[in-house]
Amino acid sequence: MKKILRLLIMVPLLLIYLNTWAAESPNLRIQIDGIEGPALENVQERLNVLQASFGKTLTDEEVHQFYQEAPSNIRKALEPFAYFKATTKPTLTHDKNGWLAHFTIDPGAPLLITQVNVSVTGPGKDNETIQKFIQHFPIAAQQVFSAEDYDKAKNTFFETVNNQGYIKATLAKKKVYINLKTYTAIITLCIDTGERYYFGSISFDQTVFSESFLKRFLTFHDGDPYSPGKLLTFQQNLNNSHFFQEVTVNPDVQKPKNFQVPVNVYLKANKSQQYNFGLGYGSFTGPRVTLGMNLRHLTKTGHHLNVQAKMSSVLTGLAAQYVIPGFNPLTDEYTIGANVQRFLPKNGHSISKTLSVGYVKTIHHWKNSINLNYLRENSEITDPSMISHNSRILYLSYNLSHTKANDIVNPTSGHKIDFIIKGANVNIVSNTSFIQSEIKGKYIFSSNNNSKIILRGDLGYTVVKDLTTLPITLQFFSGGLDTVRIFPYSYEGPGRYLKVLSAEYQHHIIGKWNGAVFFDTGTASDHFYGPLDRSAGIGIIYQSVVGPLKLYLGHELTGRNPSFGIDFSIGPEL
Repeated sequence: MKKILRLLIMVPLLLIYLNTWAAESPNLRIQIDGIEGPALENVQERLNVLQASFGKTLTDEEVHQFYQEAPSNIRKALEPFAYFKATTKPTLTHDKNGWLAHFTIDPGAPLLITQVNVSVTGPGKDNETIQKFIQHFPIAAQQVFSAEDYDKAKNTFFETVNNQGYIKATLAKKKVYINLKTYTAIITLCIDTGERYYFGSISFDQTVFSESFLKRFLTFHDGDPYSPGKLLTFQQNLNNSHFFQEVTVNPDVQKPKNFQVPVNVYLKANKSQQYNFGLGYGSFTGPRVTLGMNLRHLTKTGHHLNVQAKMSSVLTGLAAQYVIPGFNPLTDEYTIGANVQRFLPKNGHSISKTLSVGYVKTIHHWKNSINLNYLRENSEITDPSMISHNSRILYLSYNLSHTKANDIVNPTSGHKIDFIIKGANVNIVSNTSFIQSEIKGKYIFSSNNNSKIILRGDLGYTVVKDLTTLPITLQFFSGGLDTVRIFPYSYEGPGRYLKVLSAEYQHHIIGKWNGAVFFDTGTASDHFYGPLDRSAGIGIIYQSVVGPLKLYLGHELTGRNPSFGIDFSIGPEL
């Protein structure tokens, strides 16, 4: 009961605090009621300026002068939000804490726009894009007048005209007529386009890639109407590609020739070689090492080679992928890959070799990958019985993924979604038929600057007549950092079903160190409603330049012999 009474007392006090704005002066407090949002913020800011004009500490005379001038300042602060008939009821009181100025504001009805006149003159007056913008101008009659909306619409009008090549356009008319008697507003805007300008010659200052390859990044061509928007997109595309570490685009708008603007592009290519290193450790799997190499400048048309080696007591392999940029190097690429690996799950082993060809297409940040893979595998499953199998399978795979984060290496918010489907037919160079689908995701969000929550899920299903005929490398397993932590890698499986759920809370401790608690559950089995493995524990995380260094200590909550374990890893969060 006492807690409830304390809460009932604190709530109104908190509301008073949130609606009370205290300036720097310790002997004058200000309380504002009747308005909220941006209008309140603007009033507070204007009163802050007024109060600061008297100095840090106000005399009684200055307090009264502030009190007299405040209502007119409040009215001025509300006008940009269409409140031109606001009234203020002020009170000024004095107590042991000093002066309290209280303002109760009635903003009144907002001012409505009664007429909008938007036009264009000059050589671009009949431009289709400009006329279409005028027809759908963001401000219309019967809308509430807003100075901010008016400025945005005016700027967008200019951008539209400029992006059609009229970069010397000027405002011929600009007027906002406000009639306080009729309480109406009339807006008039007219732009004189001036002459139209075009893209001139485009030159590239670099020595690594061919000019024909670089022109595939262009969002415009010489002779097109000059557009600052297209030029900015072009520069962003170059910056976002993995080919360059420095990009400078210089249009010579001051010295156009025959209304043509030449563009010079300075590019500094990324280093020709890049090396990656990853390290991990698990109580049941021992150390894990990943080595990677990227040879970036194999050809002048952007071909590059990625090689990666993995070494652990459970999985050892070597993979190589040759990448050929497509017509648009930002969104299209072709791949040729090869992979050799040895897999030693808890109840079997396999040696596999894979060749693949693929095509990758990015559409609105969604990455679409389609691959044709040929797999040869020699495998043996020891549980529940000794089963040996030599597999050869030609299968098609499709992967749809989307990644978004506020930081690539150490995000505090973001997500990653992957949908994967694979399939083969026994009549097409394969000794088994199957269809397999999997969807997995990771979601990171922060409630404040000192903590974040990481949620992870994975759900998969395989349709196959006899699971033992499917290569082990295409089957589901659970256990390890990416599924159920603390349990050994591939502890459960192989199975037709994969189910994983994980939750982790991280909190900042000091410097680049965070603490964590986690709970994981999941399994890989032949029964969807079968029992789930569960683990929980704590962790310590160091935010390094190559990604978080994570050390987890946890306990198996289920299993045949539940025990404590350690998992360690280095690498990006997404």
